[in-house]
Amino acid sequence: MWRDRESCGVAKRHLARTRSDGRGQTTRRGSRRRRLKKLAKNFSIDKMHHDLLSALPTLTPRHARFAFRATRRERTRDRPLGRVSINLPKHPRAMRGTTPDGFVGKIVGFLTLLAVLPLFSLSLPLSFVFGRPSVWGFRDKYRPSFSFTWSKFMTSTVMGCNLTLVGNRGLHKDGKCVYLCNHRAWADFFIDVYLTEGRAFILSRYLVVYVFPLFALPAMAVGAVFAFKRNKPGAHEALNAQLDTHRETHGDFSGLIVYPEGTRNIKPRALPLKRGLIKYTWSRQLDVQIIVAASKEHVLSQKRYSASFGVTIPVGYSEVIESRKFVNDFEGFFKKVTTTWDDTWDLVYDARDKMDTNGENGKTDTSKAYRPKTQLVEYSGKQVAVLLGSVGALLLLIVLVVATSAAALRGIL
Repeated sequence: MWRDRESCGVAKRHLARTRSDGRGQTTRRGSRRRRLKKLAKNFSIDKMHHDLLSALPTLTPRHARFAFRATRRERTRDRPLGRVSINLPKHPRAMRGTTPDGFVGKIVGFLTLLAVLPLFSLSLPLSFVFGRPSVWGFRDKYRPSFSFTWSKFMTSTVMGCNLTLVGNRGLHKDGKCVYLCNHRAWADFFIDVYLTEGRAFILSRYLVVYVFPLFALPAMAVGAVFAFKRNKPGAHEALNAQLDTHRETHGDFSGLIVYPEGTRNIKPRALPLKRGLIKYTWSRQLDVQIIVAASKEHVLSQKRYSASFGVTIPVGYSEVIESRKFVNDFEGFFKKVTTTWDDTWDLVYDARDKMDTNGENGKTDTSKAYRPKTQLVEYSGKQVAVLLGSVGALLLLIVLVVATSAAALRGIL
């Protein structure tokens, strides 16, 4: 039983504040009982370790309501209650990464976003200078690709993401392939390129070129980014022809990254897939692999106005779908892609929910730390020019900023 009447009264008053249904009315006992039965599926109560009252200040109203109901049920059965413990999640619904939850977390996340955006805009030349593996081995015939060095620099060095592979499948590297990825935020650009080991170029609207020119223009020059404008209805064939030309011109890229949902989606469920580029894949007889990565919107998101370091990202690779097995059957191919997409999505997000609930104990037997392998390519003259030009532009920008700051400082003094 409760240790004293005062403690019981404190609990009752705490619970009385949670019994409103939102309209200023007290909920009926039957309705409350049904909700408690649902809550009982998610929490276990035993008679050892911690007194309920000591945990009461840290409980949410829903947790506290269920706990008090359970203790009252024990008392009515004339059983000694003893000490009650509630096994709550280690981090219930906490914001992922180093950014805390709640109102303070929003402020910290926004300030982190402001700090990261300049780095992101200069990330390509910065990765040439500070990224590993190095791109400066002029005596080597094969060196790490720009895409891999840049994406690893942003994902691991700058944002400190921890990749966790869910399942036993890995990246498909045999032949031309289209990688269908879930579109969450700006962090998709470097995380998804890293997950494809820099083997695929990414499709992006021209808006990215206008916002981040120092990153986008050099990336477009080496074929890492294919920028396009949204075509009018019926102009898909022109876009398809441009894609064909881009793939032929930049042979270092064996694949392309496509976001079949068509827009950024930060909901826990996937949006219906668009048919446009999936039909392009089928018409060109390209292989398809689905890559789903959870929690990317917590890394760097313009939609949430937030950024965070050290986010754990569960990643899942699907089986390879061969479009040549669906000759003259696009509907069958699209159905197979949709089914595989849903299965991969459920696999990854179920693993993420278990990790959120149980921390490290939530990892399954098939979950393990994941580091994509380095892709080596032979540099062309254009790539060497982009390398030297990008670093030169970065140094010039630094000199201009320092000179301007020094002039302003002399004017003040």
